[in-house]
Amino acid sequence: METTKLMNVEEAAGYVGLSTFTVRRLAKQGSIPAAKIGRAYRFKKEDIDSYLRTQYKGGANGTTSTDS
Repeated sequence: METTKLMNVEEAAGYVGLSTFTVRRLAKQGSIPAAKIGRAYRFKKEDIDSYLRTQYKGGANGTTSTDS
């Protein structure tokens, strides 16, 4: 079984360069996938990476980096 280390809010915020308030808000909104364990959010690095990829805007025509 593969185990993935989950990041807490502070680690996720540091990873993406946002405040902990913003990371909590995005998690609560469902923008960033998160597991809520008790009162705490936990994040998978690959989920945050995927979220970041969706946020990239590229070129003058507004296509994303995944568009070909």
